[in-house]
This record gives sequence, structure tokens and C-alpha cells, in this order.
Amino acid sequence: MTNFADRLIEAITEKGNPCIIGLDPRLELVPKIFFADSEDKTQNEIVEDVLFDFNSCIIDEIKGLVPAVKLQSAFYEQYGVPGIWAMKRSIRYAKQAGLIVVVDAKRNDIGSTAEAYANAYIGKTKIFEGDEAAFGADAMTVSPFLGADSLAPFVEAAKKYGTGIFVLVKNSNPGSGDFQDLTTADGEKVYTKIARMVDTLGQDLVGESGYSSIGAVVGATYPEEAAALRKIMPQALFLVPGYGAQGGTAHDTLPAFNEDKRGAIVHSARNIIFGQINQNVSREEYGHSVRENTEKMIADITGALK
Repeated sequence: MTNFADRLIEAITEKGNPCIIGLDPRLELVPKIFFADSEDKTQNEIVEDVLFDFNSCIIDEIKGLVPAVKLQSAFYEQYGVPGIWAMKRSIRYAKQAGLIVVVDAKRNDIGSTAEAYANAYIGKTKIFEGDEAAFGADAMTVSPFLGADSLAPFVEAAKKYGTGIFVLVKNSNPGSGDFQDLTTADGEKVYTKIARMVDTLGQDLVGESGYSSIGAVVGATYPEEAAALRKIMPQALFLVPGYGAQGGTAHDTLPAFNEDKRGAIVHSARNIIFGQINQNVSREEYGHSVRENTEKMIADITGALK
């Protein structure tokens, strides 16, 4: 069983870029062509099939370009059971296409509940006589605000199954500072405290690449903070949201990387999958748009890194 960080670094090296594409579908924005085969289906069947077909089209276009995809679970959960099935099918399809899969679930709790979340997304669950992966993602995002003991089940799952987690440290949205930027009694910011905890938890999961499977979410919209956090977490993989639609530039992502220009993956969703607004395009035209948008992102990020 290989270390998650090693697999991700290997995929980044193979594809020549650290870009990760978000599979965040919204039915009202999906081109009409994906609804073409809806006759004689129930509403639930339509929802599941449209979401999966939309995602599979994107995956087919980008699988040779980028190392990974990220699925925001909320965009599937909002559609109930058919959305969940579409997410499960999309994860399987992406992995079969050779992509690393991150689920952005932002889960956490204490004790057995945290363990259940970990089993669901990055581990396996005992069902009768066997253990099965409910979703089978390579990594997931988790919240740290219940403390280090709440993260322990996720760390254990990462060790046992060769998967990984990305802990929310400094998020990309403006409101992240409401709590993450607060100063503690000893003069440190809350996000700094979380970073030190991530660094400690990740020591036992450092792979041959020199990076740990316990990573951090650090937004591109806060480059100065990212630079400080990189010094605290030199071996953590950074998942970097905020590039593109949220205002972060390729230059803003640079502090998330180490001097070896590794250690981070940069995420974009809306600019890639909804970069065109014409819902009457053909499947081929839509796929071409996704590929073109992805290639532009790759050129932007790799150009900045050079």
C-alpha cells in the first residue's frame, strides 16, 4: 500500500503540473445535451445520470492533463440519494481514469462518529462479513475545531488505508478570519496553532517523497499567511482553493509551494467546468471548452512556478 503523498507527488510529476479540477455540478447550469437521454426515466434516475454523465465528460477531457480532481460533496448531497450515487459513480470513474480523487466533505466529530466519517470517505466499513469502501476517495478535507483527538480517527484511517486528509487551516473566504485570525493568549493566531498541530500529526505519515499524507487547506487569497504557514508545515501537502473565481492569481499560489516547487495542489472548479455560459452547446463543444480552460489554468500556474 503506497503512501498518499507519494502517489500525489508522482501524479503531479507525471502530468507536469499541480492543478486539481473541481467536479461541482449544478443542474441549472449543466448544458442541455446531458439531459437528452431522459425520456422514460424517473426524476431520481435523471438526476443521477445527468450528474454522472456531466462529470464523466469532464474526466474524459482532463484525465491526461491533470493529476487530480476534487468533488465538493455538498453539490451532490443537495440532490439527495441520486446525487450521492452520482458522486460514488464519479469517484470510481475518476480513479479508473488514473486520477487522484479528493472529496471536499469538511467533516469531523468525536470518537466513533469521526471514525465513521473517516471510514466512509477514505477507509472501509465493516458490512456483515466483509469490509467495503463506501466512497473510496484518496483523500478528504476535515475540520480541526474539535481538537486533535477528533482528527485522530482520520489520521489512523490514512495510515491503515494509504489515504490522506487536508485539514482546514486558513480558508480562502473573507469570513475565514472571523475565527482563524484570532490571536490566542500566547500571541499566536489560531491558524498558526492549527498548523503546528497538522505538522505534528503528519510526522508519522511522511513518505519517500518527503511529504506527509496529512495536509492543509490554505487559500490562495491569503498569500502572506500561506508563506508563514509553509514554514511551519514544510512537509505538509497544501490544497490551495481560491484561485480563479474567488480572485486568487497564479502568483498568489506561489507561497504555498516549497523551494523545490512542490508540495501544493491548486484547485479550480467554476472557471473550468462553467467557463462557458451557452447551455445549447454540443457534448463535443462542451468538452473542448473544459479542455481549453484546463490548459489555460495549467499554463498560468506552471508559468508562475517557472
